[in-house]
Amino acid sequence: MLKIYGVARHREGGAIAVMTAVLLPVILGFLAFVIETARLYNRKAEMHAFADAVALSAAKQLDGTQNGISNALLAAHDVVEGGYELTMPHYKYGSSMAFSDSAMKFGKSPDGSSGWLDAETAKASPTGIAYVKVDTNELDAKYGTVEVWFSKLLGNARSKLVSHTAVAGRRRLNVIPLAICAMSKDPNIPIDERVNASGYSELREYGFRRGVSYNLMNLSPNTATPVNYVVDPITLPPKSGSFATDVVGQYVCTGTVELPKVIGETINLQSGFPIGQFFNQLNSRFDASNGECNAISAPPDSNIRQYPFGSVSWMTKPVVQVPDAVSSAQRLETIADLDPPKDQTPTHYGPLWVFARAVPWSSYTAGQTEPAQGYVPYQATTTIWKSLYPTGPSVSYPTDSKTGAQSPPYLTSTTAPTAHPPGLKYRRLLNVPLLSCPAVGSPGVVVAIGKFFMTKLADTNGIYAEFAGASPQEEISGAVELYQ
Repeated sequence: MLKIYGVARHREGGAIAVMTAVLLPVILGFLAFVIETARLYNRKAEMHAFADAVALSAAKQLDGTQNGISNALLAAHDVVEGGYELTMPHYKYGSSMAFSDSAMKFGKSPDGSSGWLDAETAKASPTGIAYVKVDTNELDAKYGTVEVWFSKLLGNARSKLVSHTAVAGRRRLNVIPLAICAMSKDPNIPIDERVNASGYSELREYGFRRGVSYNLMNLSPNTATPVNYVVDPITLPPKSGSFATDVVGQYVCTGTVELPKVIGETINLQSGFPIGQFFNQLNSRFDASNGECNAISAPPDSNIRQYPFGSVSWMTKPVVQVPDAVSSAQRLETIADLDPPKDQTPTHYGPLWVFARAVPWSSYTAGQTEPAQGYVPYQATTTIWKSLYPTGPSVSYPTDSKTGAQSPPYLTSTTAPTAHPPGLKYRRLLNVPLLSCPAVGSPGVVVAIGKFFMTKLADTNGIYAEFAGASPQEEISGAVELYQ
């Protein structure tokens, strides 16, 4: 029995040895496959993170100019080659990388339907370019190359190249889908000097005066009747416009459009902004949308106080909300737009300087953008007001309780929303596209973005808003996002 048992154990051990010899390559092969798969996955993640970071950083620089293209390339190099070692992209877990300009292309659409351009071609025609594409295949091949030993043993390729392509650009702009005409009397000189009393020349932009209110529904530089437009908030030419009321209404609520760029661009328009359908959406800024807006995506302003002409406390009470309209055969404007002394009495101007103050012409320098902190405005003194506004309304402008500096009523005379607190500061500021008019049909060309502060609730007769200057592209731009 002992002999038989010993033979059985010997045979069992031999069988295990044979099985081990047969299975060991399979086990080792499986382990090699797992390790190689993990290495490929990790390298793919490195290329993914690299492309995304570069695309996002570069897309932030695009502004429709040659400098925007150059700055996008500089931003890409800075992400890859600048900064701290720990924050720079790496491959093989620790090896540094370098960026090649050939890895970045530029386009006017995120899907590439308009074509992708190299940097030099994009610089030659930068208008409308709002997207970047980064392809790691265009970098040094070693960055994406992974040695695959298991495949080599099987007689297959000794290495594999992994890569990633990222597309980034601005998906949304802080621009309301309402367009009006620029009111410049000479379209070739959109920013000019308004000469008031001697020594008190005022900056005038696109035909508008800062600190003066307008009914945005009752203006036209070329006709005796109002001209205004709905902006297609979703698509740009050559694609046809989308003007469904329920769609446009939600963008009126948020004060945004799903367009990458509008200044200097051709946009889809529909003549006649239907204020009767959209005044509730506009009034979401006052916490009064009547259920038309979602307070999460379209919160009220943090200050919902209205400034109707009958309750103004810092100046002689006006008798109208906006300056009286003046109509001629070729123009629909206001008395505030007439040259002195035809601009009549200040009580017919409406409330002044609710949000913005007039700016001296001497503060402006042609070719230079407005400083980040804004131009130094006029002070609210009786002498200045008598010079800027005929016969001069008496003025007792508010001051900041802490600094003693003059501060607009929007900041000093406030009411917080109660239904949807705390609200969002400056939500009452509308960024409105100003068109080169006459805009014959659709599309139309945007020459600038005007900032207009809503002084009171909109209604079926109009939008009452004070001009606060022109917004540069970077001020209206939404966040840069990844499309791919």
